Amino acid sequence: MKKIAILSAVVLTTITLQSCRQSDDVLSPEEAATLQRAQDSANHSLYKGTININEEQSAPTVSDADGEILPPPRK
Repeated sequence: MKKIAILSAVVLTTITLQSCRQSDDVLSPEEAATLQRAQDSANHSLYKGTININEEQSAPTVSDADGEILPPPRK
């Protein structure tokens, strides 16, 4: 009786885990191309944004402060 209970618990657990497992996403070539374009666009925007921020603002050096607290840079 114990063997049947353990066996049924194992089978039930295995079936539950298999049914809850998320299937692997398989993208069509069209979906893969769309995803690649979206990622490229996001990477380009992020890269462009970091260049603009770095070009517009330069961090003050320690010699600029002369021991005083500088106000935050204006935008």
